Parts: sequence; C-alpha cells; structure tokens
Amino acid sequence: MTDSTWKQRRLNDFENAKGQCHGKRDKSFAGRIDPKAVDVCGIINEREEMYTTSSCAGRCFIYTGPGIKSSKEFKRFRISHEKIANPDRYFDLTTIQSDPSGGGDPIRTVGQYDYKVTGEKIDDENKNDDNVNDEEEKLQIENKASDDKTIWLRFEPFILHVACRSLSAASYLMATARPAFKNVGLTAWKDERHYLVAIWGDEGLEMPLCTPTGVPLYQQQDGESMSQWLADLVNERQTRNWNKVERFCQSLREMGPTTDDDLEEENSIAFHLNERNTIMSDGNMDGNEKRIIPKSYDVIGDVAYLHSMPEEGDPLAIGTAIMQKNKSIKVVVARQSNFKGTECAPGEDGLTIIAGAQRSPLITSHTEFGIRCVVDLNHCFFSPRMASERLRICQQVARGEDVLVCFAGVGMEAIQISGRTEASSVVAVELNEVAVECARRGHRMLWKNKAVKCTGAAERLEIIQGDILEVIPSLDRQFDRILAPRPKEGNLDGDLGSGDGGEKFLKVLLRHLKDGGECHWYDFVADHEYPACERTKALIQRCCEKQGMRMEVLHAAHVGSVAKRQLRLCLDFKVHRS
Repeated sequence: MTDSTWKQRRLNDFENAKGQCHGKRDKSFAGRIDPKAVDVCGIINEREEMYTTSSCAGRCFIYTGPGIKSSKEFKRFRISHEKIANPDRYFDLTTIQSDPSGGGDPIRTVGQYDYKVTGEKIDDENKNDDNVNDEEEKLQIENKASDDKTIWLRFEPFILHVACRSLSAASYLMATARPAFKNVGLTAWKDERHYLVAIWGDEGLEMPLCTPTGVPLYQQQDGESMSQWLADLVNERQTRNWNKVERFCQSLREMGPTTDDDLEEENSIAFHLNERNTIMSDGNMDGNEKRIIPKSYDVIGDVAYLHSMPEEGDPLAIGTAIMQKNKSIKVVVARQSNFKGTECAPGEDGLTIIAGAQRSPLITSHTEFGIRCVVDLNHCFFSPRMASERLRICQQVARGEDVLVCFAGVGMEAIQISGRTEASSVVAVELNEVAVECARRGHRMLWKNKAVKCTGAAERLEIIQGDILEVIPSLDRQFDRILAPRPKEGNLDGDLGSGDGGEKFLKVLLRHLKDGGECHWYDFVADHEYPACERTKALIQRCCEKQGMRMEVLHAAHVGSVAKRQLRLCLDFKVHRS
C-alpha cells in the first residue's frame, strides 16, 4: 500500500465514521441538539477533520434517589435547558408528581422511544455519565436510598465530545477551547487512529432542596421568596455558561485550517498492519482515463450528473470512464442549459445522456442514510450535496414537533424528517406537479422501508400540491418548525439584486410559527456577507417586528455555492411573541 493510498483510506474511514455517527437517531430526552448548542455543533461539523458525537448546552433539573443516573432509583423532574422563568412553580416541591415539567422543557411522549415522566427510562445521552461497575455496591446504594425522601437540585454546564481525525486536529481544537473552558481532555476512541476531545464547563451546582424526611429547606422568610433566590443561583450559572459557549463559538469561527501531518508519522506503523488490504482507488484505469474524468460531478441514484458538457475530449469516452470507476453508475448525463422556471430544473431537452442506457423519462431513486426518494432529473431540482444539510436539520427536530416543509421538491427533507426523527407530524408543500408525484412515490417507499426504525414514520407525513401563499393559510394551524428552502429568484437574489429576498413568503410563514418555534430560512448572500449575514437578519427582524415578534438567531450555516462568490445560506432563528 502506497503512502497516498493509505492516507486516502484513513480519510475515507473517518468520513464514513462521521456519516454513520450523524446518521443515527437521537435517543436523548428531547430527541434533538440543544438550541444553544446548535451553533457550536454546526461550526464543528462543517469541518472535514472533526465532528461532534454528543453535546449538552447546559441544563438544570430536580431529582430524587442517588445521584447516579444509571441507578434504577434515580428519577429526574423539571428538566430545563433555559433559564428558570417561573421560580414559584419550578421550586414547588408539592406538585412534582402533578406538574412534572414545572415550566421547564415540555414532556416528550411521541414515537418509539417514549420516556416516562418519572424518568425511569434513562436516555442514551446520560447513560454512561457515572461509573458504577460494582453491582453489589450499586445495589447497596439503591437500598439505602429507598427510604430517603431528599429532593436535589442539579445544574449541569456545557459538555461536548468531538471526534478528530488526527492528533494535530485534536490539539488545535483543545487549544481553541481552553480560553473559554478549562476542563478539556483527550481520550483514544475505538482505535489508535481516532481521537475524542471532551470539553465541559465548570459552572456545576448540586444542592438538596429538602431533608431526608421530606421537610423543605428553603421556605419564604421575612417576605423574601426563596424560590427566586434559588432561581438566581441557577440562572447566573446558566448566563456564565452561555457566555463561555459564545466565546468558544467565536474562537471556532476564527480557527484556521488544521493539518494532518501526524498521519504520515502513523503510516509507518499502520503500513505493516494493513499491507494485505490494498485499495485501488481508481480500479484498473490507465493514465489517460484518469485525466479525462471531470474533477467533480454529482451522483444521484445510479446516474452521474455533470453540470456542463465536457469542453475537451470525447463525451462518450468520459462517460464510459466514469462508469468504469463506479460500477453502480448506469447512466451518465450532462446538463446543456441553465435551470428554468420556478422548478429550477433543466427541462425536457436540458440533459443529454452521454453514456449508459438511454433512459426516458430520466428517473432514478436516490438513497441517503437508508432513506430513499425518487427524482425526475429533467423536471425537478435535487442536489445530493445538500445531504449534510438535511442531516443537520434532522438533528434539530425535537420529539413531538409539528414540522412544515415549504418548497419541498421531491420531498427528501420531509421524508428524512419523517423517517429519522420522532416529529408528531410533517407537512410538505410543493407547486411542481412532477416533483409532487416523485415525493408521493418516495412516501410509498417509506411505508416499506425496513431501515426506518421510527414507528409510524409514513403515517405522520402529508404531501400537498399547491402554491405556498395559498396552501399555508388554508391549513389553519401553527407549527413548531418551518423549513423554507425557497428557489433563487434569478439574478435578483444576492447582495446586488433588487428582489424582495422572499419577503412575501416570510410574512406568511411567520404567522404560522408557534411561540418559541424555529424557522430554517434559506437565502442567497455574497461571500463577503458570510457569516455576519446582516442583510438577511435585517429582513427577518423587520418582518418579525411587523407581526409583534422578537427574533433570536441560532445559527448561520453555509450550505453550498450557487455561483462564483455567491453562497446559499441557511439562517436558523427562533421567534418569541410579545
């Protein structure tokens, strides 16, 4: 195995591990990434050399039993990832059973992984937080706690685990985190070539709220509410915790590229271990075939999609070389014209088959993380490069949410959310008749997809054909989350354009977003505008203020390029109604 082949294999192994990790369902209590951790996770996951494996933005909760989360006697109540807004309700110990949320996070009870209010079932996020290997000692602790009626308050600060591709990448990340967080460590993960960085805050708090016999320790004294005093203890820590998270985010934005120089040092060891597992990245192609293959093209299902006709060389030879390189490709097409109309599709004559079977209509099925959709390449817009963005969105959908997907296209976003999350309902709206038919065929495949582990996935998805401006008002309902990947308005979008930036759509969508709901708004910006995106933020802020709302930006994600120095942006924001 040559040095270059070994290194490429290492890079591929890490990329596959990243995809597998992020492709799994989130089995945490909320079923999503915490809103305050979205920015951190988004910035890290955009980098090729690292990805997040678990995160918590900081939370407080009340619990009974021993402080060991793996213990059967451990029960949590009133989990809150936000500041305590109603102290009297939250710290009323007499209503723990009747009011388990206490004004904290809503109780999630949708989907296959239902969690009892008492917290008897422990989520995977915290399953291994405490080390109790001695079963006898564990049993003694549980027996001792059975008669203990003490109620405890705990605040857990920010914690993040990041897998890094090399020691140099891990070292760079730790150096970036230390100005904000002092508790930073490195552990080996799975094998000697993957490294896990652990970052956690130091604002923790743990204190009893009552005696072992159940007598409250903090009661109102001299007209002063002790509930407010307790809330201040938690809220001050949460504020300091969030400030550190923001400083960490800023450092991550300023972090330059890392190198994998230490991979070369490891090669001498790994070479002898892997010399029998030789990989030929280009099969049996000769030098001429390697030279004529374009540097980049999309693979949609079993179709290789070139965005322009090759300027040099024989198209048939180029297509044949691509098919020889990837045996799963059966057709190679090249686009000859710009996208047309509101469908942003090449049209009936916009694609030319340069190699493979002459397929008409040009339809294929595409798979991402075990979820399949159907694509008509002539009449629908679809980009496999948005796979990581669809994954990012799925990671933010909480258990029990009602989700609206606007401009749904062939429905891949909606099908992914239905199949990979525990959303209560998913509504997809699309105007293009051909795209709607593709989405419905993908919906039918979802019913039979054995890779989908989420109970009732297909039942929760509804596909509607029609204009967004007409369909949404007719639904007469509000949503917890709205996706708006609107089409580009020709040359009007961007920093020099004269279009309205989709304002007419945004005004309608905001009316149907719940208080505290989140929107993923897709816009088009120049490269110099990112990541500040002041023009996009001003548009959203203006629309929110007109409807009596306050806007909170969660994350600005770069999700691709549409032209030279023109970027596609997704701005995640939350609304709060006055």
